[in-house]
Amino acid sequence: MRFKAFIRQYFYTVLGALMGLLIAILFMTIGFWRSMLVLLLMGGFGYLGHWLDGGPRFQRFVESILHDNERDDE
Repeated sequence: MRFKAFIRQYFYTVLGALMGLLIAILFMTIGFWRSMLVLLLMGGFGYLGHWLDGGPRFQRFVESILHDNERDDE
């Protein structure tokens, strides 16, 4: 029970530490540039999935880019 309480209290700290561990393992096993490619693709497809799920933040971002381009054409 203490472990669950600890995780709830420090969720983002634990999540950040695990992500750091994953990135360090990637760097050490496949190298820097391949790791950067993996992380870039993960982020891009994560945002795409968020958008396909109807996530408002990414949808507003895309609409703001498209809206800015319409103003530039005038």
